Amino acid sequence: MKKLSNFFYTRASGYLVLGFLALQFTFSGAILPYFQKQFDPELNRGLMDLSFGFTPDKGYSIIESYGEKGREIYLFVESFVDVIYPIIYTLSFIMLVSFLFKKNQWQMQRFSVINVIPIGGLIFDLCENYGIVQMLRAFPEKVEFWATFASNSGLIKWIFAGITVLMVLCGLVGWAIKALKNR
Repeated sequence: MKKLSNFFYTRASGYLVLGFLALQFTFSGAILPYFQKQFDPELNRGLMDLSFGFTPDKGYSIIESYGEKGREIYLFVESFVDVIYPIIYTLSFIMLVSFLFKKNQWQMQRFSVINVIPIGGLIFDLCENYGIVQMLRAFPEKVEFWATFASNSGLIKWIFAGITVLMVLCGLVGWAIKALKNR
């Protein structure tokens, strides 16, 4: 884990962070909304991916509301597009956290390996996607196991996301305090 952590610390630069963040914002602001409009034109049916958990009934209700064509598009998105996006946002956050920790000289601390915590979010996001794909493939059959698996994986993903946001905020606050002290 330490080698992986150090790998990111040595490569984290402002330009690389900005590049990955631009790519992440392109995905979240343009690519994913484009696809969502294909299976949820009014953007009112909801996405299981953005839910903080869902019941099997709620998940299958959402899937049913997309219609046959919408489910085909959603299956494509979950199988391909939403595999690329978690990789991009994971790299973005690892680079951002690594960059901020380097600015604060925290990469030399014992806890420095926490810069790779976003990988946990990636793993559970991919598990969530896998569960949703299995739900879509089984439809119209309702397999409660896959719905529960997807929902629980999504909840854990959001826990990792929260921890990552806290690390970014701590890094920003630490950097600001350091800048104020050096004035």
